[in-house]
Amino acid sequence: MKKSLIILFVIVLLILLGVILYMTTERTVTDREDLYGKVEEYLVSLEESQYTLKTKDSKSTDNISDFKVFTYLQKLGIKQKGNQFYVYAWATVQSYYVQDNQLEINSGYSAPHKFIIKNDEIIDCIMPEDGDRYAESIKEIFPEDIREKMKNLDTDNQTIKEEVDAYYAYLNENE
Repeated sequence: MKKSLIILFVIVLLILLGVILYMTTERTVTDREDLYGKVEEYLVSLEESQYTLKTKDSKSTDNISDFKVFTYLQKLGIKQKGNQFYVYAWATVQSYYVQDNQLEINSGYSAPHKFIIKNDEIIDCIMPEDGDRYAESIKEIFPEDIREKMKNLDTDNQTIKEEVDAYYAYLNENE
């Protein structure tokens, strides 16, 4: 009886240790590529919320149209820790609109991001700090394997440029 209680205690202890390790260890996952789609939707919605006609060139807003957000994600990896997913990506986001038949850039940026997702909802988005803390904040936010992938990225925005040119090609047809 005493021996079986000890064995039962050891088994329960091992299960608890396994659960604790599972909840506290960050591990790479490969079966949640769908999370990158959530990230793109999130970035587009953030950019769309920043678009206001009142700020455009202090001109009349009568001739402003065709606002569009373009994104390009360079996928760096997805990790899971407990019930949270960490989606790492270098995101390039640019938005444009047409004013008086001319293409105008609304805003744009290109930077690494860490998205925290729980219950399939983005609960936080972390980007490195600007200025003197940039390099240090990169080390704090991104694991070493992700930082290594960041070294080999092509951030020239050529993909977005091609999408913008194709989407707004009708502006050149009027010339």
